[in-house]
Amino acid sequence: MILDNKLMYLNYFKLLCLCICLCSVPLINFGQDVEHQIDSISGLVKVEKGAKKLDLMMQLIRLNQTEHIDQSLVISKQALALAVKMGDSLHMVQFKRANGFIYRKLDSLSASIRELNEALLIAQRNNFDVELVKILNTLAIAYSLNGNHDKALDCHFKALTVNEKLGNIEELSITYNNIGFVYFKLEDYERALDYYKRSLDAKKAISSNYDLDRLLINMALCYNQLKQYKEAENHINQAIEICKSGCSSAVQIEAQFSLGVSLAEQNRAEEAIDHFQKSLQLAQTFGEKRFQIESLLNLSLVKEKENLKDEAINYLKQAEEIANGTNYTLSLIKVYKVFSKIYKDNKDFINSSKYQDMYIQLKDSIYSNELIQNLAKVQANFAERDNLKTIQEKNLSLELKQALIDKQNSQYFFIIAIAILVLLLAIVSLLATHRQQKASHEISKAKFVIEEKNQQLATQNKELDKRVRERTSDLLKSTLMLTQVNKELDNFLYKSSHDIRGPLMTFQGLCNLGLMETNDQVVRNILEKLLSHSDKMAKILGRLTTVGKINEAKITPEVIGFKDILDEIIKAKEKSSREKGVQVTYEIDSDDGKTITDRFLLEIVLENLIDNGIKFYNNSVRINPYVKVNVIQLALQTIIKVEDNGIGIVDVPSDTMFHMFMRASERSETSGVGLYLAKVCTDKLGGEIKMEKSTKDGTIFTVVLPSDVSSIIAKRKELEADLLRLEQEAMEDAKKMKTTV
Repeated sequence: MILDNKLMYLNYFKLLCLCICLCSVPLINFGQDVEHQIDSISGLVKVEKGAKKLDLMMQLIRLNQTEHIDQSLVISKQALALAVKMGDSLHMVQFKRANGFIYRKLDSLSASIRELNEALLIAQRNNFDVELVKILNTLAIAYSLNGNHDKALDCHFKALTVNEKLGNIEELSITYNNIGFVYFKLEDYERALDYYKRSLDAKKAISSNYDLDRLLINMALCYNQLKQYKEAENHINQAIEICKSGCSSAVQIEAQFSLGVSLAEQNRAEEAIDHFQKSLQLAQTFGEKRFQIESLLNLSLVKEKENLKDEAINYLKQAEEIANGTNYTLSLIKVYKVFSKIYKDNKDFINSSKYQDMYIQLKDSIYSNELIQNLAKVQANFAERDNLKTIQEKNLSLELKQALIDKQNSQYFFIIAIAILVLLLAIVSLLATHRQQKASHEISKAKFVIEEKNQQLATQNKELDKRVRERTSDLLKSTLMLTQVNKELDNFLYKSSHDIRGPLMTFQGLCNLGLMETNDQVVRNILEKLLSHSDKMAKILGRLTTVGKINEAKITPEVIGFKDILDEIIKAKEKSSREKGVQVTYEIDSDDGKTITDRFLLEIVLENLIDNGIKFYNNSVRINPYVKVNVIQLALQTIIKVEDNGIGIVDVPSDTMFHMFMRASERSETSGVGLYLAKVCTDKLGGEIKMEKSTKDGTIFTVVLPSDVSSIIAKRKELEADLLRLEQEAMEDAKKMKTTV
């Protein structure tokens, strides 16, 4: 029990904190925003005309209703005069309704009822059903606050009829809520709660949250009167959870007030007083006089229960003073009643009698026989309408039942037809089964023949598999022999070039010695030519040596900086390019350092392609020769383009371009080894090189390399392992064959 009380206090504390936060949220920015909108729309109103002007004035009325309600009334009257002048009936109705709403907010209920009744006549005459519903709802609330509950209920029932015709569930929900409010004022809490629940069901049907917080507060007030305090608190919590920090002033006031009522009925006086005082403060802040009166009245009741008669009378006097300046007669009746009781308990029979008379007189003026008869008449008319509706629904139900019977008869006919079809299908199935048995017998015979053929195929497959293995073994032997021959050829090239280099160097030395010893010009010319050709031969031998190094080289992956490599190559080729007037430039994307490959092999590729562009430059005086290198590093590959505007390679087929000793021009000084070296290095790096374009205006070579050569190395190791495994299997098969023989 103690734990439950603690949890209850904790819940109240949370609600209290939330309400305090709601009350203390600064409204400066919001106010500034509203003022800005008012100024902006006011400027538009001055220049607009006709219906557009009236629509803008309606926006101004709504914006001013929060902070400048008097100004809102002035604008509404001006707009109404303009609508009358224009003969615009719809806007006349809207502005009349606005006047009625504003008068009600200003506690001028008589003026509000007058304006709304005039709007009602115009709306009925012009069949403005949507506006008619809004007018009836607003008029009913004004009647209810003025104590004319019969007229309020009649308006609500009329609005209910129009909403049912329009099928507007949202408006139906609002009307149910308003009817519940009237019954609450009549202290028929059970019936009020019933209409509130209808309103809630309608909102759930269309998933609407419009005014849901107010509805839940209304239900909580009913539960309080029915002494179901837990339900009341639960509905208050739901209401605050729905609106959270955006709770309207009405919800804040009514939530505090409802909590006060609940706690007061549970004899928790201190907590009840705290919530009633907060409700009073909020009502004073937002100018809600009805809840000022109700809060003061309930504070008086709590104090009276605590036997603090003087404080109770003080609260009642404040409530009476506020109520006398308004049309809230129902609240004033309660004030008189409590006054009479307290004075009677204090044995002040004069004042008690005085307020008792005032109570009886005011109550009789409100709850007159005419009112009771009118209420009965309104409810009877509505009940009759509901009965007629029920009869229509029953007639419709009978028609539906007859239609259902007719449908069932049709279904019986179809069932019989289906039964006949099923019987026919069964006969057909029997015939098909007989035929199937015959077919199965034939299939069994065919299956036996197929099994024999399968055995023959299995024997043939074994023989074929044996031949495939023999062929595979021969292929492996050939591959191994070819690999060995390639290695021997590479060794031969390397050793031959190395062996020739010695005599060649001796030959070059003798040529240089001869040039030093003779002055005969003919001899010197011959020696210089011999020396030039020997230099070319030395370069060829150097390239052949490079081929051997490439084939023997192991790939070493490392992160490549293209800028460093290209700077080194351009510097090395500076003399040659400057002599021929060739400008060598490069462009690298911003993510340099993303490529992982072998630096040695990559340098050979770039050096030979750049050297190729310099050698075959265009020596026309009208052309500025160049070689451009463009490097693009993507996620999975690196693309290198080498472009020149030289003489081009037009007489050599593309499939033989990268063969060894293929010369593209007479200018070639190394017997066509350069492009072959670029091709060999690219292949070893797992890439591809191709001549993208070659005309008399220049050539473009494109090299595509994997961004990370490590994956290529791993695949090659797997292939070598597979080759070794196949070789071992072939050797084992050969051994088995020998053993079998």
